[in-house]
Parts: sequence; structure tokens; C-alpha cells
Amino acid sequence: QLPDNIISKELFISVLKEAHLAEAAFELNKSKGVETAKKALANTYSEIYSTHNINKDRFEKTLSYYANHPEELEQIYSKALKDLVQERTTLNP
Repeated sequence: QLPDNIISKELFISVLKEAHLAEAAFELNKSKGVETAKKALANTYSEIYSTHNINKDRFEKTLSYYANHPEELEQIYSKALKDLVQERTTLNP
């Protein structure tokens, strides 16, 4: 049983995958201008939160919760990474 306001593992995995893709895009776009890249990243995070019906505060509380439960956080990150690799393989056979 998760505490109130903590995102489920399944949803958190989806959000983390999108967040990591957003961070990767940010790193690629920094060379075109850091401020523009920061704005794009902030917009992307807003879209991620909106898509998943959460907000920044809930995301950060969830991250903090799982950071205090490292075994669970490792499982979450492992699944997110596995999914990203699988999706990349599907896109680039």
C-alpha cells in the first residue's frame, strides 16, 4: 500500500521514461541555446505531467518516496531502462 499522493510504480515508470527522453533532448538542444533548451524542457515536463494527470509536486514526492526505498527504485529504473531499450530496438531494428 502506497502513501497518499504517491504515483503507482507502473505510472511512475511511464513518467520516468518520458522524463529521461526529455532530458536527453535537452542535452542535444543545449548547443542551440541553453535558455531555449530550458524552456523546451520545462514545456515538455508540463506536457508529461498533464498527460499523466499529475503535477511536479506529486512527481517529486514520488521520487523522494522511492529514493527512500532503494530496492523498489532500482526495480523501477530497471524496468524503465528495459522498456526504453526495447522501444529503441523496435524503432531501429
